[in-house]
Amino acid sequence: MSTYLYGLVATSHPARVDGLTGVGAPPAQVRTLVAGDIVAIVSDAPEGLRAKRRDVLAHEDVLEKLCAQGATLPMRFGVVGEDDDAVVEEVSGRSEEYTDLLTRLTGQVEINVKATHHEDEVLRQVLLDDSDLRAYHERIQSDGGGSHEERIAFGEKVANAVEQRAAQDADVLIGHLSRLADRRHIGPPVGETFLNASFLVGAEEIQHFEEAVEALREQVDWLLDLRVRGPLPPYSFTEIHQPEPEIARPG
Repeated sequence: MSTYLYGLVATSHPARVDGLTGVGAPPAQVRTLVAGDIVAIVSDAPEGLRAKRRDVLAHEDVLEKLCAQGATLPMRFGVVGEDDDAVVEEVSGRSEEYTDLLTRLTGQVEINVKATHHEDEVLRQVLLDDSDLRAYHERIQSDGGGSHEERIAFGEKVANAVEQRAAQDADVLIGHLSRLADRRHIGPPVGETFLNASFLVGAEEIQHFEEAVEALREQVDWLLDLRVRGPLPPYSFTEIHQPEPEIARPG
């Protein structure tokens, strides 16, 4: 039976997994494997594992429950070992590396912040801020909407202005929130989201961080939407080489 790996914790971690279930249908019972100074959090791996929403959420739920108990090194979704012995051998061989990283992550969590502009407001704002763009818009409007080429040119100018505004707003948000974080990781934009940033925050700073986000939200709610997720396991700050997932992606 293949073994599914959720994450790693130190032997000092409570690792309370009784009654906790993970991936699979029916959900597999989560259990632990001791590998030197590290405990691997695992379950039996279902056959034909796919990145289905239910299984992805189950993977995240296991890690979030472990993170609430102490420092947890999360694995990406879909990491599967040949069997329990193979997982123990792999983890034991890198026990020192994992222990060092868990020590650095003790007492810290990840908080993810995403920001999306309200489309009508950001368009209005870039026109207000750029007199040349506003004059160009007024000219083609007075000329019956302008030629096809002029409309295309105007659209490109607006898109560039919105992109510049997004970069400026992202810098401001990151600057404010970075003061309350030990580290930050800027991820790629997702859809209309212009900011996708993760912050490594000490447990004692979580409330202050959340209050800072709320204060920012009150200031910029007219222009953009701020969404916060966390506390989370430190997905973005696990600087280790992880085994490649062994999953079949939905077609």
